[in-house]
Amino acid sequence: FTDTGGLSVAESIGAISQLDVTRGVGDDRFDPYGAVPRWQMALFLTRTFEAAGNALPVATDQGFTDIGGVTPEARTAIDQLAMLGVTRGTGPGTFSPDQAVTREQMASFVARLLEEIWVIQPVASTCDTSVLPIRCSGTMTVVAPPRDVSLRVPLFMAAHVGDLDAAAARLADPGTRVELFVDGTPLPVASSESRHSGAIYRYWEAGLTAGTSGIRIVEARTYLAGQLISIREVSIDFR
Repeated sequence: FTDTGGLSVAESIGAISQLDVTRGVGDDRFDPYGAVPRWQMALFLTRTFEAAGNALPVATDQGFTDIGGVTPEARTAIDQLAMLGVTRGTGPGTFSPDQAVTREQMASFVARLLEEIWVIQPVASTCDTSVLPIRCSGTMTVVAPPRDVSLRVPLFMAAHVGDLDAAAARLADPGTRVELFVDGTPLPVASSESRHSGAIYRYWEAGLTAGTSGIRIVEARTYLAGQLISIREVSIDFR
């Protein structure tokens, strides 16, 4: 983007561009001081939802009568947000797609989206990187999940790190995996991948049942092409 130089948030803008959350406004411009209409907000949120490794519902018409003038992609995003319960429109059968999003509304949209994601990623704050495997530890406090949620560990490869095709091959290697343990008990782990124009995420996740409470020790062992590269142990207090 040619109009984000010198901005304190330029790196963040570049990051969400790598993940296809934003594609700018054309001519290599982001328009950092422009307002965000509600139809764009819908696209930002659904793309963020997918970039986080979640599957959107297949869109069906949610009865908004005033979205015929937006792009098909935006109409789909608006219907999907309504299906997720993230948006309720602005009145009977209306979404007001060209109306600017207020900060108050944006806070509500993001909070509702997070309720649909309900993913816990164990975050370590201290790491010893002197030898392999890297050993990390940390503590977290989270709200006890009201329903089944995912305990997720991602591996991330970006265009600025190296060749994406080579990265994809390493991520697809049968020896690249994550093992998850809770209080020493191994959990069944499923993997998935999310590809974007400038980045690839590979996720490994296990289920946590609704009502999980108390302090749990979560251990994640990450292997890259068969080599154990990190051991992350995080104490999570579910409250």
